[in-house]
Amino acid sequence: MEQMDDVKTVLVESLIVWLQTFNTAAPCTTVEELTTGVAISQALHQIDPAWFDDGWLGRIKTDVDDNWRLKMNNLKKVLQMVVDYYNEVLGQEISDFPWPDVALVSEHSDPVESGRLLQLILGCAVRCERKQEYIQIIMTLEESVQLVVMTAIQEVSPS
Repeated sequence: MEQMDDVKTVLVESLIVWLQTFNTAAPCTTVEELTTGVAISQALHQIDPAWFDDGWLGRIKTDVDDNWRLKMNNLKKVLQMVVDYYNEVLGQEISDFPWPDVALVSEHSDPVESGRLLQLILGCAVRCERKQEYIQIIMTLEESVQLVVMTAIQEVSPS
């Protein structure tokens, strides 16, 4: 079982390295920093500013501190908009991919669930209009990170 946890930790750690390429105003170097949903929402705003627009971004609270309920509200907004993006923009149902449990992310900084959430964001990036740009950025990452990211893409892509 421990080895499985290591795999999932590697996943979230590699996806955090990838998320940092967006240079978001909000910090995103640890799983704990992801729990606010702020850095993730800022990255989504870059991925598709028409869908994840200023109005939506404005509804993500930036001053949540350690209040896990506020964090969870942010993450619910992020997840709902991402699911809608997959359905309406990418034309893909994400039924065969396990949805991240945002309660576990917000309250316990769960690395497995955080990794799942970042995988969905990654799927948006590599399938949006500017996908070539994002794929090229992935190719500049360290090789070990690239491998994890590429596997993560395959898991969220339709077969």
